[in-house]
Amino acid sequence: APAAPAPARGGTPAPGTSIFRRADELLASSGAVAVTDEVAVLRRHAERLELLNGVHQALGRSVSLEELLELVLDRAFRALAPEEGVIVLREAPGVYRRAAQRRPEGSLGDALLSRTLLEEVVEKRQAALVCDVAADENWGRAASLRMSGVRSLIAAPLYDEAGPLGMIALDSRAFVRPFDEEDLELLTSLAAVASLRIRNVALTHEAAERRRLEEELSLARSIQLGLLPKRLPVLPGWQLAAGSVPSRHVSGDYYLVAERGAGAARSVDLMIVDVAGKGIAAALLTASLEALATAPLEASIAPEEALALVSRRLFERTPASKYATALLGRLTLATGRLRLAGAGHLPALVARAGGGVDPFPSTGRPLGLLADSTYTALEINLAPGDLLALYTDGYVEAADPEGAEYGVERLAELLDELRGEPLVELHAAIERSVAAFVGAEPDADDRTLVLLRRD
Repeated sequence: APAAPAPARGGTPAPGTSIFRRADELLASSGAVAVTDEVAVLRRHAERLELLNGVHQALGRSVSLEELLELVLDRAFRALAPEEGVIVLREAPGVYRRAAQRRPEGSLGDALLSRTLLEEVVEKRQAALVCDVAADENWGRAASLRMSGVRSLIAAPLYDEAGPLGMIALDSRAFVRPFDEEDLELLTSLAAVASLRIRNVALTHEAAERRRLEEELSLARSIQLGLLPKRLPVLPGWQLAAGSVPSRHVSGDYYLVAERGAGAARSVDLMIVDVAGKGIAAALLTASLEALATAPLEASIAPEEALALVSRRLFERTPASKYATALLGRLTLATGRLRLAGAGHLPALVARAGGGVDPFPSTGRPLGLLADSTYTALEINLAPGDLLALYTDGYVEAADPEGAEYGVERLAELLDELRGEPLVELHAAIERSVAAFVGAEPDADDRTLVLLRRD
């Protein structure tokens, strides 16, 4: 049976009345009340100290936020014998989530999540005592609360110097246990103790999550860098430069430059891939794509057929949300003839020796998006002095502080202007141009670039 209520300090409010008190003022006045029953007040103070000490002891243990909130509710239920209790955390102004709750089996609804109650307690930092919700006109606009069957409730804000954290609220649906001002004071004290630990636990959790994320990103970078060519082939009559700049968030860029055949049939495969997503998942998908593409490329399957095969296998092995864009080309070195197929990727750019830049759009669907994707190939002739650029969206979607993007046109203009420069220097110039454009903004995406020019 519920414990009998402690004698009220000044009595239980009359039905139909509410008491709102600033939590900081309530804490400041705690215990500063004269009583005639010295034994009763000593007992209440002892109970309060026991309650708060139990929560304080938890501060010395490394507990999760969930464990802490359950402990707070447990202590509140022991001391105040409510029928229902909830702890709500504030995630943003006007945005709350139920973080812990106890209620009788079969109880329906979320009366204590009343928007009116949350506004009064959380946003205004007021402790609230309501003797009879149904009879109290102060709650006229709190329809969910009035219709819930709740009779008496108390609620205290969770907050610290950094701002509001949430609310703890208790209710009684049977009028056998109305709450009083002593109960409100006790709950407010408990909320004050809990608030300190809630912020600390949240900060500790955030720090641990940052460490976990950094470890994941480090692993993703290792996977990603391990897939890239260790060195570029030497191609007589051609210059080649390539590189990948991983972002802070690591996505799944990948490129391949591989020689095939010999003599007049000597060729080079050029592939650039941008996997959707970021982190370890994107890096692992990149590794899968690299493995799937190896066999068809080594078998000299035409680029458009190789993309169709890779796309089908990727679709069979991954969720629909996992896909990648790609360009795959095979260049015959003796003739300068490039057979290029695309899968939803940005257009290849060719800066012509005589001036101007030709874009070659990618018309196929991204890899892994559909089971039966087919691809077509373009035939591109690279004359002496022509420069080919394959790149990922980390370049053209790089944004300045105002949100404007670097763009394909700006990249094309730079390629046209510097097409005769040594490719290593051209690559560095493009990096400097992008860095100057974005300023101090962190890299939002990987940047991968493959440059090829016929001498």
